[in-house]
Amino acid sequence: MTKNTFLKNTFFINTSIIILSGFIIKILGLINKIIITRYLGTNGMTLYIMSFPTIILFLNIATMNINNSVSKMISESQITKKYSPKIILKKALKITLFSSTFTIILLIIIIKPLTTILLKNPMLIWPLMTTIFLIPLTCISDCLKGYYNGLKQMSKTTIANLLEQITRIIFTIISLVILLPHGIIISATFTILSLSFGEFCSVIYLLKKIKKENLTDFPCNNPTKQLLAISVPTTISKLIGSLTYFLEPITYTFILTKLNYSSEIIQTNYTIINAYSLPLLTTASFISIALATTVIPSISENYAAKRMHNIKYLIDKVIIFSLIPSLLISILLYFYPNELMKLIYDTTSGTTFIKPFVFFFLLYYLQMPFSSILQAIGKTKVPFIFTTIFSFLRIILIIILAYIPRIGINCIFYAIFFTMIMHSLTMIFLVFKYTNYQVNYVNLCSLFLITAITICFSIILNNIFSNFIFNSMIISLIFLFLCYTFNLIDIKSLKKS
Repeated sequence: MTKNTFLKNTFFINTSIIILSGFIIKILGLINKIIITRYLGTNGMTLYIMSFPTIILFLNIATMNINNSVSKMISESQITKKYSPKIILKKALKITLFSSTFTIILLIIIIKPLTTILLKNPMLIWPLMTTIFLIPLTCISDCLKGYYNGLKQMSKTTIANLLEQITRIIFTIISLVILLPHGIIISATFTILSLSFGEFCSVIYLLKKIKKENLTDFPCNNPTKQLLAISVPTTISKLIGSLTYFLEPITYTFILTKLNYSSEIIQTNYTIINAYSLPLLTTASFISIALATTVIPSISENYAAKRMHNIKYLIDKVIIFSLIPSLLISILLYFYPNELMKLIYDTTSGTTFIKPFVFFFLLYYLQMPFSSILQAIGKTKVPFIFTTIFSFLRIILIIILAYIPRIGINCIFYAIFFTMIMHSLTMIFLVFKYTNYQVNYVNLCSLFLITAITICFSIILNNIFSNFIFNSMIISLIFLFLCYTFNLIDIKSLKKS
C-alpha cells in the first residue's frame, strides 16, 4: 500500500470514527438537553445558559488549547523525532496544572461581583462554583486526548467522549429526579456539576489506558517552549472569543436595560436564542469539531514532510465531510423547524430564526476546521487576528443593532449571524491563499444539484404525506443515495487495502 493510499484511508477512517461518535454524542447530548429542558423549564434553563459564557471563558484560560498543541507536536515528532511523546505529555500536564490553579483562584476572587453586579443574578454563584471541579479535570482530559489524537488513535478518545456523555446524562437524570423538589437553584447547580462528573469518568478511562502502554521516550529537546509557542497564540485567540462570549450577556443586559426592557424579558429572550435557536441552527457542529480534531495531525505531518499534494487532498475531503451532513440537516430544518424544535425542546420559541437563516449557517461548519488547517500549517497568528476583530465587532454590533426598531431585542442573534458569515468567509479565503488550494467545482456543482433535487422531492413529499418523521427519513435516504450516485460518498475509502 502506497503512502498516499495509507494517508487517504487513515484520514477517512479516523474522521469517520470521530464523526460517527460525534453523531452519537450529539444524539446523547440532545437527549440530555431534552431532559434538562423539561425538568428545569425556562427559569432553570436561564441559570443553565447564563452560566456557560463564564464557564467557557475560564476553561479556555486553564486549558490553553493544549489538546491541539499536544496533538500537533506528537504527530510532527513521528516524522522529525525532535521531541519525545512521553516528555511532551508530561510537560503539557505540568503547564495545565499551573494554569488551572491560577484560573481557580481567579474565579473564586471575582465570582461574587460577577454574578451580583455584572450579570445581575446572584443565583448564578452556585452553578458557577462547580467550575472549580471542572477546570482541572478538563485540563488533564485535554492533555490525554491530545496525546492519542497525535498518534491518530482516535478510537480511545472516541470511547472517552462517549463515556463522558453517558455518565453525564446518568448523573443529570439522578440529580434532577432527586433534587428538583428542593428548588431550581440546586437542580441547575447539579446539572452543571454533571459536566465535571463526565470529565472525571473520561479521565479515569484514559489514565487506565495510558498506564498499560509503554510511552515512547528518547533523548530529545525540551518541548515546553514549543508547546507554549503553539498554544499561547491560539489560546489568546480563544480567550478573546470566549471573553466576548462572556461579555455578550453583560452587554446585552446593559444595553436593553437602558432601552427600558425588563430583566425578565431580556434573560428569557437571551435563553430562547442561545438555548433553542442557535443550537438548532448549529446541530451539525459535532462534524466541525471532529474535522478540526482529525485534520491537525494529518496536515501537520504532511506539512512537516512538505507533501502539499496530500494537504490539498485533505482540504478537499474536509469540505465534503463538512457540507454533506450539514446540507442534509439544513434541508430538514428548513422544511420542519417547528416540528423539530417541538420534538427536541418541547417548545416552538425561537423558530422564527430557523427558516430564513439555516442555509447561511453552512459556512459555520467550515469555520472551525479551516481555522485548524491554518494552525496545522503554522499560521496560528492569522486566525488570532481575525478572531479578535470579529469577536469585538460582535459586541459592537449588539449595541448598534439594539437601537434599530425592527431588530431591537433580537440584536444578539443578528450580531452573531453577521460576524459568523464574515469570519467563516475570511477563514476560507486564508486557507485557499496559504495552501494554493484550487476549488473542486465538480464536487460543488454536484452538491448544488443534489440539494436542488432533494428540495424538489421534499416539496412533493410534503404535499402527499403529513408525517414529518416519515418524510424526514425518506428525504435523508434520497439525499444520501444521490451523494453516493454522484460519487461524493466513497465506500472504498473504508478499506485498509
